[in-house]
Amino acid sequence: MTSTDYVVWVRRSGYLTIGMALAIVFIKLYASIETNAASMLASFMDALLDVLVSLLNFMAIRYATKPADDDHRFGHGKAEAVMALFQSAFLVGAAAMLLYQGISRFFAPEPVGSLQIGIVSTVVCSVLTLILVMMQRWIIRKTGSLAVQADQAHYRGDLLMNAAVLLAMVLVANSLLWADAAMAVLIALYLFWNAGQLSRESFKHLLDEELPEVLRQQILHTLTDLPAVKGVDQLRTRQAGPRVFIQLRLVLADELSLHDAHDIVDAAEQQVAALFQDAEVIIHADPLSAVPQMEYPFSSTAV
Repeated sequence: MTSTDYVVWVRRSGYLTIGMALAIVFIKLYASIETNAASMLASFMDALLDVLVSLLNFMAIRYATKPADDDHRFGHGKAEAVMALFQSAFLVGAAAMLLYQGISRFFAPEPVGSLQIGIVSTVVCSVLTLILVMMQRWIIRKTGSLAVQADQAHYRGDLLMNAAVLLAMVLVANSLLWADAAMAVLIALYLFWNAGQLSRESFKHLLDEELPEVLRQQILHTLTDLPAVKGVDQLRTRQAGPRVFIQLRLVLADELSLHDAHDIVDAAEQQVAALFQDAEVIIHADPLSAVPQMEYPFSSTAV
């Protein structure tokens, strides 16, 4: 996928997410007013948070997909990770508020009404959320966008949340009033967990964590078949948004001419870049005699 296609699809995801999230918010607002249920209020607050986060996420995507410029030579891809980190902070705030609301309902329970409205509204929101999650999954497979993954994390959680709210409504209908408060607390705990997962993924990008070992091995395997290559040294990788950055030293036979070494390095850069949708590859050539103990030797002569 080209960078242009990436921009098109993540922006489409942003428009779709915002539109669907607004519809869900209005439905849950109506249901929370009619039912006065803590679990429904928790679901509404989470949906409202999703709208705010999706709007910020959409702005981050627009910024992250801007091409590199004089002030940002490596592009703007880390904006996605920054926004994902903000999302985790929002989730923590919402979870703390819902946890307080749920616990207070244990000690001061309030009557719940219009259960039928609550149940129907939750079912409708579940269907809309499932449609959104499936479409986001398809876009993630095409783009690998961290921002879209962050959005989808919210809405996957909403599916579980809606199921919990439905269960709470059914239990309350059977005179188990404590179930309403219990579900609010469980939703809050789930949001705390979700925030932790999202923040960990964000830090991987912001702190330039290496690519997974399986991808590093693919890079090395791609270089083993090139002529006169004795090994690889100082392999460094990182990811910012959709873009992958790879740097390494290619250890070549001493007898190669500068022209031949240049051709091998060019071929190596093209083959490594082809492993990823969007990659910047920088390879420096070193003679074997200058690197007696390389990081990844390819043959006995390179040891």
